[in-house]
Amino acid sequence: MNRLNFRTNILLPLSMAMGIFILPSIAQATGIVGGNLLVQNDGDVYVTFKSSDAGYTSTMSFNGQNLFTNHSSSEGTTLNLGSFSAGTALNFQLLVHNTGNTFSTGMGALNPDGIAHTLVSDMGNGSTQVGWEDLLGGGDLDYNDLVFEFSNTTTEGDEIPGSEDPGKLIANPEPSTMILFGSGLLGLGAWRLRKKQP
Repeated sequence: MNRLNFRTNILLPLSMAMGIFILPSIAQATGIVGGNLLVQNDGDVYVTFKSSDAGYTSTMSFNGQNLFTNHSSSEGTTLNLGSFSAGTALNFQLLVHNTGNTFSTGMGALNPDGIAHTLVSDMGNGSTQVGWEDLLGGGDLDYNDLVFEFSNTTTEGDEIPGSEDPGKLIANPEPSTMILFGSGLLGLGAWRLRKKQP
């Protein structure tokens, strides 16, 4: 098989296989703006401070206990929140020291501006990621001002009876979009090479 045939006969099917088999597994993570964080199974729940892209100083708390302050806590630090029954809703607060505003996980009605300030993403295997927006009005709505990961948890949209602010399901497409774009270019290149064959 010459070099041109290798490119057209191998690269094109390979790019298609990437789209069929790899993309679905990468695109699994979806997020719910204002989603609830729920305990998945009876047992302990751990929280890990993943990252902060915030200019302001903020502290996340749970049941009145301060957990992490973004500019003084080390990324990767993990805490045990305790043991809970399956289905327990976990509600966290974020105090933004610079503005004095406090925001809660869950529906926007819990917040002073009436909008949700967290994106809750089910990462699979009982792992859930929560990203915060720390500005009144939601800031730039990229939910990366503070990011935490929880074990033994799952998420769902708001189901409080009578609520007019249910969680909004959104996708987190960036990684899968880039791979899809790259594999599309690869397939297009292979198709053009095949077309040039005599």
